[in-house]
Amino acid sequence: MPGTQKTAALGSTRPVLVLHADHSPAEHALRTETHERVEQLLSARAVFWYENPGPEEPDARAGRMNLTGIELPYDATVFLCGPLPFMRDVRGQLLRAGVPARRIRYEVFGPDLWLPDSTV
Repeated sequence: MPGTQKTAALGSTRPVLVLHADHSPAEHALRTETHERVEQLLSARAVFWYENPGPEEPDARAGRMNLTGIELPYDATVFLCGPLPFMRDVRGQLLRAGVPARRIRYEVFGPDLWLPDSTV
C-alpha cells in the first residue's frame, strides 16, 4: 500500500477501501502490514477473501473476490493488481457496479505477455 503511511501521517480523512483476495491468510503477502496501515487511516477499512480461510482472519469472506454487498464510493478510483484472469473478473464487477472504466487503473502480475514463447 504505497503512500498509505504518508497519507496517514498527514491526517487524511479520504475514504480508503482495501480489497484483497488470496488463497489463504498464510499466503497473503504483507497481511500484517495491510492491517497496520488501514488502522492508521481515519476513514479506511479492509475486506479480505480467501479460497482457504483460516482462524487468523475471522472476518474474511470465503471464496474468490465478489463485490456483491461492497459499498464502493461513488467517485472511487480503483487500483487493481494481480494476474489477468483475476483482474478481468474484478474489472467486470466494477463496471457493473457503476465504476467508469477511466477510473480503473491496473498492474499485471505475471509473465511478460509481449515476449514470444521462448526459454529466455
